[in-house]
Amino acid sequence: MAMMLAGRYSLMSQLGQGGMGTVWLAVDELLRQQVAVKEVRLPADLDEAARAELTERTLREARAAARLRSHPSIVTVHDVVMDSGRPWIVMELVNGRSLDRIVREDGPLPPAQAAWVGRHVLDALAAAHAMGVLHRDVKPGNVLLTQDGRVLLTDFGIATVAGDAALTQTGLLNGSPGYIAPERLRGEVDGPEADLWSLGATLYTAVEGRTAYTGPNAAAVMAAVLLHEPAPPQRGGALTPVLAALLEKEPQRRCPPAQAAAWLQAVAQGEVPADTRPTARRRTAATARRRPASTGRRFAVVGGALALALSLTAGAVIWGMTRPEERTSAEQPRSTTPPTKSVSSSPAGKPLFGTNLHSCRVLTAAQVRTLLGATLQSDNLDRKICQYFGANGSYATVSLFRVPTLKGAKANFVGIKQTFQDLRDEHPDIAFTRTPVVGEESFASVYRTNGTYVANMVFRMSNVTATFSYNGPRPGTKAIVRAAASVAAAMEAARPAG
Repeated sequence: MAMMLAGRYSLMSQLGQGGMGTVWLAVDELLRQQVAVKEVRLPADLDEAARAELTERTLREARAAARLRSHPSIVTVHDVVMDSGRPWIVMELVNGRSLDRIVREDGPLPPAQAAWVGRHVLDALAAAHAMGVLHRDVKPGNVLLTQDGRVLLTDFGIATVAGDAALTQTGLLNGSPGYIAPERLRGEVDGPEADLWSLGATLYTAVEGRTAYTGPNAAAVMAAVLLHEPAPPQRGGALTPVLAALLEKEPQRRCPPAQAAAWLQAVAQGEVPADTRPTARRRTAATARRRPASTGRRFAVVGGALALALSLTAGAVIWGMTRPEERTSAEQPRSTTPPTKSVSSSPAGKPLFGTNLHSCRVLTAAQVRTLLGATLQSDNLDRKICQYFGANGSYATVSLFRVPTLKGAKANFVGIKQTFQDLRDEHPDIAFTRTPVVGEESFASVYRTNGTYVANMVFRMSNVTATFSYNGPRPGTKAIVRAAASVAAAMEAARPAG
């Protein structure tokens, strides 16, 4: 017997499932028509405040999409109901496939077809932006191609609607790694340009059959977005310069929507677009110096497959980031800079961490060599992500992610832990341990892939989530636990005085 939702919608069968949600085929018994219903599954570990926030995100999705229901390239939201203590979103039933599924099953799209898809998605984004709505999660899984020839943009689950109270002030960052614009990763205020960047990353995947930015896990992918350029497209043809224009890391040099629309239209019609590299977008010498020349370096493991792209979520929680400050050498000793004072405190009465923490200053070179061996090359990527490369292809990463509130840090830790547990599907041999405890809550994991061990230690101290990761020929679990303890000690030394 079909489950009845809100006394109106009969759930018939599952259409798809993601990390935090399930989409059902349902029948609207009042109107006697088939619909799709998205059930938002709330993580069991969330406290009441976090559950309320996730529920509000879902309601925000419904409000955002409902304002755009008249656009032919946006999936229509019919209704949102609360049932069994969680929200359910009733949507138009689409007879088609997502762009990521098409690429996976049929292979990459020809440049003209990819440009045609991009032109429709850009039209949908323009309509959303005109009404004060940022999508914030444009990716192949959220682009649908129907059997009657339509292109639809769906899942406004983490949209920002002008006039709504901001739900991102906890410092949480939402979206899918590899499709989040650099300015959002840097913690800057983002605008419509961020959606255009995500569209560029989506079209790169469509035409190449692979993502523009890769890494062994989400944090490595985010580092790639911030610090590296994607490999030049091999199948892009006339679309190649358009992709480059959309994937500019600085939003002020990214091509504007009208120009992108004209270029995509030209490629879709089999034409070669006009010059796609205007002087206003060319790199300055200073910008070029800040960007690594090579895109082929391996990225280190930072926290496992964190917040993988979830096409059915109401917003995937990944680590919060604050605006990056000045860069310093990875080999410098632990910071003695007077800490930034905080106005709030942890439950133990200790003040929250300010912005003075630096990932490359919480371990000495000697401590890293204990894990990687005598041959050590350090690479200071960012004050939040510091990489170390050793012999035999081994490497380690230290990362410190601070959010302004204790609530946000706890929610991030819950999300990270759940993501690691989800790795069991891909790595059944993964082993977890929660002892010895480092910080206020912690866990460690280790698994083996292609003859290489991947070990991670994740802990939370007040409003900072710290990760020490190792990838190499030996398990390294004990070593990363010792290293994490050293990181915690260094963090404690840098904590603001009460």
